[in-house]
Formats: sequence, structure tokens, C-alpha cells
Amino acid sequence: MKKYLYAILLIFLMSPIISFAQTRVSGIVKDASGPLPGVSIKEKGVERSGTSTDVNGKFTMVLRGQANVLVFSSIGFQSQELKVQDGQKLEVILQASNRSLDEVVVVGFGKAKRITTTGSVSAIKGAEIREVPTSSVQNALQGKLPGFIAQQRSGQPGRDASDFFIRGVSSLNKDGNQPLIIVDDIEYSYEQLSQINVNEIESISILKDASTTAIYGIKGANGVLIVTTRRGSAGAPKINVRVETGLQAPVKKPTFLNSYESALLVNEALTNDGQSPQFSDEDLEHFRKGDDPYGHPDVNWYKEIFKPISLQYNGNIDISGGAEAVKYFISGGAFTQNGNVRTFQDAENQVNPNYYYRRFNFRSNLDVQASKTLNLRFDLSGRFNRVNAPYAGNIVGEVYDFSRIHPYSAPFLNPNGSYAYASDTKGLLPTINARLATQGYKLERRNDLNVLFGGTQKLDALTKGLSFIGRVAYASVESNARLQRRENPPSYLYDPDSDTYTLNGPTYTSGNYLLSAEQGLFNHRVNIQAYFNYDRSFGSHNVHGMLLYNRESYKEKNLFVNANNWIPQNFQGTTFKAIYDYKEKYIVDFSAAYNGSDRFKANNRFGLFPAVSLGYSISKENFFRKEALEFVDLLKVRASYGVVGSDKVEGNRYLYDQVYLPQPGVSFGETNNPENSIIEGPLGNPDVAWEKQKEFDLGVDANLFGSKLNVTVDYFNNMRYRQLIKPTSLPLNIGVEASPKNIARVRNKGFDGELGYRSNAGNFSYNVSAVFSYFKNKILFKDEPSPAYPWLRETGHSINQPFGYTFIGFDDKGNLKYKDFNEDGVIDESDKTAIGKPNLPSTSYGLTLGGRYKGFSINVLFQGTAGYSFVVKGTGIEPFQSQFQPIHQQRWTPENSQNAQFPRLTTNPTSINSPAAYLSDFWLIDAKYLRLKTLELGYQIPNKALPLGISNARIYLSGYNLLTWTNYSKYQQDPEVESNTAGDTYLNQRVINLGFQVGL
Repeated sequence: MKKYLYAILLIFLMSPIISFAQTRVSGIVKDASGPLPGVSIKEKGVERSGTSTDVNGKFTMVLRGQANVLVFSSIGFQSQELKVQDGQKLEVILQASNRSLDEVVVVGFGKAKRITTTGSVSAIKGAEIREVPTSSVQNALQGKLPGFIAQQRSGQPGRDASDFFIRGVSSLNKDGNQPLIIVDDIEYSYEQLSQINVNEIESISILKDASTTAIYGIKGANGVLIVTTRRGSAGAPKINVRVETGLQAPVKKPTFLNSYESALLVNEALTNDGQSPQFSDEDLEHFRKGDDPYGHPDVNWYKEIFKPISLQYNGNIDISGGAEAVKYFISGGAFTQNGNVRTFQDAENQVNPNYYYRRFNFRSNLDVQASKTLNLRFDLSGRFNRVNAPYAGNIVGEVYDFSRIHPYSAPFLNPNGSYAYASDTKGLLPTINARLATQGYKLERRNDLNVLFGGTQKLDALTKGLSFIGRVAYASVESNARLQRRENPPSYLYDPDSDTYTLNGPTYTSGNYLLSAEQGLFNHRVNIQAYFNYDRSFGSHNVHGMLLYNRESYKEKNLFVNANNWIPQNFQGTTFKAIYDYKEKYIVDFSAAYNGSDRFKANNRFGLFPAVSLGYSISKENFFRKEALEFVDLLKVRASYGVVGSDKVEGNRYLYDQVYLPQPGVSFGETNNPENSIIEGPLGNPDVAWEKQKEFDLGVDANLFGSKLNVTVDYFNNMRYRQLIKPTSLPLNIGVEASPKNIARVRNKGFDGELGYRSNAGNFSYNVSAVFSYFKNKILFKDEPSPAYPWLRETGHSINQPFGYTFIGFDDKGNLKYKDFNEDGVIDESDKTAIGKPNLPSTSYGLTLGGRYKGFSINVLFQGTAGYSFVVKGTGIEPFQSQFQPIHQQRWTPENSQNAQFPRLTTNPTSINSPAAYLSDFWLIDAKYLRLKTLELGYQIPNKALPLGISNARIYLSGYNLLTWTNYSKYQQDPEVESNTAGDTYLNQRVINLGFQVGL
């Protein structure tokens, strides 16, 4: 008995010491945007020792063990372990993680956990692209998502959004490859997506296979991109402010030869053509010395017209919070992107002819818990855009165009300050700076409004897990243009010998500006959704079901297209989806959509689009729990097959109708008195219907080593059939244009995937991820006339496969020589064959490297593409159409015949050396590039350094399109240039951006 009493006494005496040895810590947990509520905090190795952060991200905890290690975890973030000391005040910054087992991704009309998803879905959080300094969402996604293939064709402010596709292209229909874009349940266009403020985005998902897109039925064949915007969460109001300033400069600046170098080549070309040289030795000497700036000008028009840098600004503020009854997210933003053209206005011309883009956004997302079983949702958003451009036209194209201006055509200004003109050209136009300064501008204004009201009613009273969701969405677009313009200003030819000025044209004054307006788009879209959701578990059996009714009506007025103006375009459908899984091990997903469009005749209006997918999580098997395989957290194999459709067609909306078109005036009798008439248009096709696509997908998902290593790989094989094309095998002498028919077939297959690794070493956390995509399509049938030779057939090749001549060297005069395929001794159309590749890259990839140490962070993205070709022609490269460029100095001459990189010079625009007249693989290059796409350096300012009332602050430096490596030297254009053009669009921009984000 005494022993027990001594033991109790000893414990009593030691208890203060034990209590004193306990470790007490407190702190705050954040991400890049601010405090994180609900983060789980556990003491490593000690059961039932843990807590979670409050609504302000704060916590206090007493540790019971001796290791003093805390584990911080939250869905969507990488877990973090920290060694702590007694009394320590922690500031923990969690890093986003896209591939945890509990990751939830947005899919069509709902969400799904990665562990039970059987379809092919790629997703990214909005926070990961929020600091990319570009105005367009799709530009920020390049190199980030597998299966996402994009090309940025232009850098013009307000017009720089990339075209993008999901898993390449499958349709011969020009518009038939654009993905369906859904933003908060409202269908968007490419242009509307580019206008969204990235600060509003919570997540972006792309749906890539039939099991995920079949619920969209007739609109799902091209894949679906889903944007979900941010919503409020219960807690004290959180205010975030973000301001940024960026410097823009062209990614690739063109270099043109000066007057002396150009004049030498002009003389050489004229001599090659048997003509007399244009410039004498005296002229050449003046050009070389630059001693006669008005009689023998030497103007670098690119340098004189464009600034080396321009500015852009971005500002955002958002407020979120609320109680369980009402939660809100409210945001506003303003973005300004200035152009690279210099300012040429004078006191008499106070207009802004420069390029610029102004965008203003607002959004209010409101969630109301109306009762214990009823949630209401009200979303309101708007965008106001202003895009300005010079009335003088495409200024980059003007600089490239040799027919409009030469470096020796005119001085920048005459000695008395008057404007000069290109007196040695056919157009006799005033110089580019003169027209920019005086001709005015075109300002396009566009306003978008979106409203959504919805509610979710739980029906557990009927059966547990049942709910009803209803939504009504309205979207409208209104645009117009304001033009303030006038004709060419007075310009003069200055003669330095006599010191006289000769007027170009009849007037000495510029005249008054003419103000006019143009009506652009005006459309309304109304979408109604009503569906039942069922989600319930029966022990180890989990069941999910959905039954949806969806109807949409779209009306449009367009000033330039009178046909079908304001006639509703209607879509209607019913969708069913059922998912079953057993212990998250065996998963079956079946979906079917029965929907249609009034683009087709009543008996062809509706169709059924079913899909089924299976998943098997091998890692759930008992043998995977053995010690040898315990590093495998998830290993899942999945497969899907289904049929989806596309109702996108070219030309007349109602292809089943016979069309009659107005004909320009026809004169009858002996006098010229034109009368209006009507001609027969394309024949109607009563059997026309939507395109269909059979899709097969096989994928593997794996999480290894505590989900530090994540792998996803997919193989896909799609068959697009019943494609709408115009038959070309019909003879032209039938006298009428045929209507499209559902006859073409294309196969598209490939693979995509991603690999990611995240870990930490003490306070340093790091991540590496790679994404890749590859596709290859093949035309199986397209109803083309039987060619004279098999190598002329397009069937069997890829969509948009270029055809041209095969270069085999230079002849003894320096002209290009081509292979005579039919060996008839004549080079003509019969000698063309498939050359190069289509302009859309078949291979794309991205490599992201990131690291974080205490408050410092770095993220780098390398992005590249391969497997595509392009050709530049006309004013982009051809002598006497384009300004002379360095490549022209490497032309063929008798002395340089062995090292020539360019054919001999000629003034003939249709010679055998012209890429426009004779496309060949000399001009069509197989291209690839690698970019340092983005770079972000950030510093999270510690809490102790922040003034009272500020919860977090971060400063960062980010860059976009910083470095570019290419495999070609023939062209100066950007590697994303559109093929078969001059490549003279507004230059793609490099951006260096400084930003500051503060949370209150």
C-alpha cells in the first residue's frame, strides 16, 4: 500500500515539471493570397494531438510529444512539416498541390475526386496563373495543361489572345474544332474568355474524353474548357488589393537593311533582269556616307515608328467573407495595355492614334443559405472593353511593305517640319509618321453582362442524398466602333539643291475630322438548367446520379450579316449520368445525352450521345498494402469509350434550305440601266446533320511516395465521321454550288500526360512538373476529285497538309530547282506533293520549376512546341514586296553559289523563286521553338513587419515570353506566326512586370 502512495505522491510532485516541459506554439497559416481557414495541424507521431486554423488562419496548440514536429495539411495544398520550439510564433505558407488523393476537379455540371475519376480531366488553380502578366487567360495556360494546344498569332493590345484546341483538330470544317467554353454555366466565345480577369478565377478544367464531354452531347466533340470563378467563405471580411506595372517590348524585332545596302541589292536585281541600275555610283556614295539626308534619305522606319518599350498596368481589389447564412465574393479590376507606336500628335491633331486596350471588370458572387435545405446563388459580372488602333491601318505591315515606303523614299520630316511623302512609289503616300499623326483612329467598344440565378434544394426528406438544382443564366454582348478620321495630310517633296517644296496633291490643309460610328455585335443568350442530383453511400458502395434538362436560346444582330438577324438559335437536351464505385476500387461511369439543335431539319435535329468509362484502383487491393509497395498511394487504370457531336457548320445557318441570293444590277435592252436580280445559291440538303465522333481513351493515374510524385498518362484514339464538307468531286458545269454533306472522315490519335514531384528539405520546398501532348490526324475520306497522280491526293494526309514543290538545289542562274515528279520535263501543278507539316504543332510541352524558402519563392516555366511548319510570303520576305532584310544579303550570286541561302534577286513577283507563286519546301520550314514562357520571383513579407490591420503582403517580379530559341534563320517572324501570310501582324510582346499584393 505504501508503494502506491509513494508513486501517487511522486507523480503529484513531478506534474509541474511535466507541465513545464510541454511545448506551446501559435501562429498563422497562409497561401499566396492570404490567411487559410480550416487547415489541419497535427503533432507528428502523437495520436489525437491536433487542431485547425480559425477563420483568420490563426491557431494555438500545446504539443504532448517530444519530437516537436507539426504537420500542416489542407485539400489542394502540399502538406508541410515543421520542427517547432516552445513559445515560437509561426508563419506557415502552404504551397498549392494539384495532385493529392483528395483533389477535387470541376467537371460538367459538378465536381469529382481525382481518386474516383474515370475520365480524362486536366485542371489548374487560378492562383497558379494569377501573376502571369498577360491580359488573356488562354495565353497564361500554354505549357500548363496536357492536351491544351495554343498559338498566339498577334501581340496587339486587346487582340493578343491565343487560338487554342484540345487534343489537336479532327474536323475539316474550319470552325468545327473550337472547344466548348463554359464559364460558371454560361457558354463563352474565344474572345469572351480572353476578357476575363484572372483574379476572378478559382480553377480551370479541360475535359478531354467522351466520358467527361458526352453530357454536352452535340457540343462536346472538340473538348470542353470549364472556368469556375471564386466564391466567398464564412469568416471575417478579407480584402485583397493587387497592383502591377509592366514593361512591354517585342519578342523578335525585325531588322531591315539601310538605304545603301538596299540600293545595292536593287541595282543587282535590275541587272539580273536585264535592266539598267536605278542608282548611280554617286547616289550609292551619298547613301554610304549619309551626307545628304534630304536628297538621299536613310530612314529606319521601324525604329522611327515604334518605341523600344511601352507600359501596361493592372489593378484588382476583391472582398470576400460572410457568415453561414450569407457568403460573398466581390471584385473589381482595371487593365491598361499601351501600344508600341510613338506619339506623333501635334497641336492641331489632338487625337490618340496609338494602339491601346482598356478593360474594366466587376463581379459579385453571392451565396445565401435560405433555409437548412435550400441554398441560393446569385452571380453578376460585367466587362467593359476599349480597343483602339490607328486609322492608318496595320502599322507593322506598313513598315514591312516595300511598295509603300523605302528607306530612301523620303526623310522623316522636311527641314521646315512639314510632312514628306514617298515620291518614288506608285501610291505617293505621305510617310507613315505623317498619316499616324493626322489620320485619326478607330475605337472599338464592347460591353458584356452576365447574370445567373440558381438554387439547390436538398430532398433528404424524400431520400437521403437527393437534391434538385435549378439555374437561369443570361448573357449579353453589345459592341460598336467610333471612327475619327480624315484623308491624307498635305505632304511635300523637298529639293535640297533649290531649297524648294513641291506639294503632293491638290490641298494645303488637312481638313476636318469626319466622325462616324459602326454597330457591331448585339446578342443575347439565355440558358435554363434543371436537374436532380443523387449522391449516397451504402457502406462500401458509393452511388452518384444526375438527370438534367438543359435549354438555350441565342439571338444575334449583326450590321454586316443581315440573314437570320435576331432569329433565335435554339439548343435543347436531356442528360443522364450514373456513377458507381466499390470502396473507391472499382468504378463505373455511364452517361448519355439526348439533345439537338434547330440548325437541322426536324427529323435530323436530335441525337443520342452515350459514353461509358471504367476505373480500377489497383492500389486499393490488399497486396498493395504490403511493405514492398507501401510507397504507392494511388495506382489507377481507367478507360472510356463514347460518341459525341458537333453542330458547328460554315456558311448559311440553315443548310437544309434552298438559298437565293441578290445579284448585282443586270442591264436589259440597249441602255445601261441596271436592275436588281436574284440568283440561285447553294443547293439545300434536307439530310444534313451534326458531325459525330467516336472517342476511346486509356489512362493511368499514379501517386507515389506520400503523393510527392504524381503521374498521369492518357492515350486517345478518336474518329470524326459524318463531317460536313462541300463535295468537290462534282463537275463545275452543273452551274450551281452544292450544299455540304455529312460524308468526310478523319482519325485523330495521340497521347498526353503530366509528371510532377513536390517535396521539401527543411524550410525549402520545391516542385518540378512536366506536361506533354502529341496528336496526329489523318484524313480517311473527303470526296475529292481523282487526281492525275497519287501524290496529289489529300486523302491520307493530315488536315491542312501543305502541298508544294520539292526543292533540289539552285540552277546555274541562281533560280530554285524543283523535282519533276511525273518526269515530263515541265514543272507545273502535277509536280506538287505533300511537303512539310500543317501549321498547328503536333507536339507541345512545358516544364515548370518552383521553389520556396521562408518568404521567398521562384517559379519558372519553359514552354515549347514542335512538329509544325510555316511559310512567310509577300511583304514578309519577297524582294521588292518586303523591305530588304539580312537574309537577302545571302542570296545566290556566281561568287556565293555554294553558300547561298536565298535565290537570286529579281523584280518579278511571280517568278519561280516566289513562295506565293511557287510554294516549295525551300520556303516551308519545319519549325520548333522553346520559350522561357514565365518567370516569377516573389517575397512574402513577414507578419511582424506589417503595419497594424494588414494581414499579409507580397511583392513579386514576373516575366512573360522572356527568351525564345528557334531552329530557323530564314525568317524574322515569331515562331507562332500564321503560315501563308506576310507575318506582319502586331509583334508578340515580352513583358516584365512588378506587382504588389496586400491583404487586409
